[in-house]
Amino acid sequence: MNNNPKQPREFDAVVGGNAPDNRAVLGGIAGVKSRFKSGVFDLQVAALADALNYGNTGLDLLIDALQDSSHKIHKIAVELLQETEGKGKQALLGCQLGLFYTTLNDWKAEKFNPHTGIASSSETAYIVNLEQLKLLLQDPQVNQIEALICYLSGYDSYYKASQDFYSYVDTLFEERHQLTNLKALYIGDSWEYYQKSYIGLGDISLILKAYPNLEVLYLHGGCNELECEKLQHNNLKSLIINGTNISDVAIYRLCSLDLPALEYFQLWMGRIYEHSSDHTIDSLKPILFSESFPNLSYLGLHSDYADAIADAIAQSSFMAESPLLATLEVLDLSMGNLTDTGLNALIESQAIINLHTLNIANNYVSEEFIQEIKQSSLIDCLLIAHSQEKIYEGYSPSRYSSLHE
Repeated sequence: MNNNPKQPREFDAVVGGNAPDNRAVLGGIAGVKSRFKSGVFDLQVAALADALNYGNTGLDLLIDALQDSSHKIHKIAVELLQETEGKGKQALLGCQLGLFYTTLNDWKAEKFNPHTGIASSSETAYIVNLEQLKLLLQDPQVNQIEALICYLSGYDSYYKASQDFYSYVDTLFEERHQLTNLKALYIGDSWEYYQKSYIGLGDISLILKAYPNLEVLYLHGGCNELECEKLQHNNLKSLIINGTNISDVAIYRLCSLDLPALEYFQLWMGRIYEHSSDHTIDSLKPILFSESFPNLSYLGLHSDYADAIADAIAQSSFMAESPLLATLEVLDLSMGNLTDTGLNALIESQAIINLHTLNIANNYVSEEFIQEIKQSSLIDCLLIAHSQEKIYEGYSPSRYSSLHE
């Protein structure tokens, strides 16, 4: 008979004092859950790390942690789920498409306070205006900064590149030796995500040249004068252009960048003047025909030409030597004017057969067609299709109204 006390297994939690008779074993997933509910940060972190050893039950704990009010706990849950497939990936994409990728969501946004200085350089995206940026650059911890949010101001010159923008670019370029650890950068309007901005953006070439370790670049503003040299950047993973009135030339230059690590590309193509959809499609061809961004996993295109773009994606699936959709995991055509015609072109070409997620929310697809798709299993991927507008007789659908253009 074995009189030895039960010994803890590899993944069991041991609580209590150091003496054997003072400790209790919390076995298996019950121990993991107990540690997570403790509210003690170090125990919660250890519990989340152990959760993946307990199959779907542990995975459910990580998924629940996505809703945790603590930014640190949420971030750890995201990072762990990013290493999973199947249910874990589905949870991230279902919660918020960008969570599966490296975006600004990986840092908690916080206004920079010159009086308290840099307190949490690896977890915080510091929000600054131009004067605050200059003060931040004097902080002794500035070389530890990972993320910056630079807000533009001034609506005195709509559409044209603002002086504020170039002041940021010049300052960031001149002080690049100070920000050697910078991974994420936002430059743009402080208005909400769905509010289009007319504060002008300009040439971003110096930013890409100055920060070879940059992983996220997010621009939000008027794109009349947005431009970039054709250059290579080996570490950029996410590029988001939330812009108004972007030219076909600017689209082509962005799509022609040599970005071997790029996984996430989101482009808003709000227009003010009439453009030709043919020219826009030609500008997108470097992406559609896989001539650039070889590791692209998420493509978001929000446009007035959604049907034409959908048709071009469908055609490229059998015309290109290495079709974009052979490796793409998420196609996001939300917030545009997609109709049954554009969605049907994708379905008929089977261009979306390899997709994990197709997002067509906030468009003009009929509820009847969406129900037909769901009932007949025409799409074998996660379909996000809420909030569709109706098309009225004699009315040509334009960009989705909630974009406030």
